[in-house]
Order: sequence, then C-alpha cells, then structure tokens
Amino acid sequence: MITGYPHTGTTILKSKFGECKNLYEVINECDHIDTRAINESSDKEFILIKSPVLPLEIRKHKLKYNKTNESAQYYDYSIILVNRNPWNLFTSLIKRGYDPLSRCTNHLDVKYYHTIEEYFVMCEMFLDALENKYPNVYAIKYEDFFDNDGQNIKDIMSSIGLIYEDNIFNTKTRQYKIDSRVHIPVEKPSDITFNQLYRNWQINQPFQNMNDEVDIPEELNKILTESDIIKRLGYSDPRN
Repeated sequence: MITGYPHTGTTILKSKFGECKNLYEVINECDHIDTRAINESSDKEFILIKSPVLPLEIRKHKLKYNKTNESAQYYDYSIILVNRNPWNLFTSLIKRGYDPLSRCTNHLDVKYYHTIEEYFVMCEMFLDALENKYPNVYAIKYEDFFDNDGQNIKDIMSSIGLIYEDNIFNTKTRQYKIDSRVHIPVEKPSDITFNQLYRNWQINQPFQNMNDEVDIPEELNKILTESDIIKRLGYSDPRN
C-alpha cells in the first residue's frame, strides 16, 4: 500500500511501483483490496493499492499491529508512507481548490483530509516510521524520490521483494492512469481544479521533482515556520 497526505507524491510513486513485474496494480484509489482484485491479480506475487489517506484501521492502531490482533487488518501489508515539503505541498493543494486552513471537522468530508491539522497527524506517523517503530512501514520524502536515479525507491522495492528494471525511471512501458475511466490528454488541461483529466496528464509527465513555486497565505506560512514537527522533519521554506 502506498499512502500519505494528499499531494505528497503518492500517485507518482505508485506509477513506478506499478511497473514491477511481479505486482498487480489496482488502478483506482481505494483503502482495501476486494475479492475481484485478488482474482484479477492471477499469478502475481503482490497487489498494489494507493489510499489517499491512511485507512481508519491503521490510524486507530497507530500502525502497530501483529498477527495475534484480530482487529489489526493490515499487519501483512507493506506500507510506503510519503511526505513532502509542506510549502510546496500546500501550494499544490490550494491551486486545486482546497483550503488547508478550513475548520472542517467531518471525517466523512473529503475536505477534512486536506486540513493543516490532518497534515500534522500524518507528520507524527511519518516521524515514527522514520525511527523504524513499525516493522512493515517504509517512510520516504517526495524530494528523495529523485536522488541517484531513484535509488531510494529501488531500495524499498528490493526490500519488499519486487522485480523491476532500472530503466523504468527514465522510460515507461505503458501509460499511467489515476482513473481508468478518464483518458490521458496530450496537452495540459487549462482547468486543474478537481479535474481527473489534469491528474492523468500530470502523472504521465517525466519523472522529475516538480517542486518549484511557493504561493501560500501568510497565516499558513507562519504556522509552518513555527511548527516544531516541521523542523524535526527537516523542512523549511524553500524561498529562504
């Protein structure tokens, strides 16, 4: 399972994992594997899913589960948890029409998972994973995807037991989709707000670091600058 706070790079990472030869990729986002996916995986050794937020079962148990805990449904998953510089992350979210400073408290509302409070929850889990507190969780920063021709990603793939070729980071053998029902446009769509066309276009761009401009409100900038957990993660305003 690949997961993380929205717009941390989980979709881009999933596209690379999806090229592994002994893995069946579930195209659409989901938080569980259903019987149909298992049947479709045929002889593949692994099934890959991407969840836009950590499933409630994982959040409830703080990623700490074992085979004797019947309610811990995800103990046999390999989980890749992704984080990204929040200045770039929230710039991307705001462009897509989300407000990280909103006071949404409804866990069933998709906007809830785009709030600054929820980001800090994910940061705590990410720090725990960096400190190897969870045996089946790998933590990787978006910015580290691209070092040494994707070596950090290759290390995770190898550790899990996935079969891949080095050239998947320079070429691609297929087109990637975030939604199988939406085609991949050739040109960048002009409307990027809540637009699956844009997402399918974006994921098919060259494998490269897309962090560039920063455009967030001063109130959010102040929260990030003064946050202890952001400092512990080693993030800072790239404009400085």
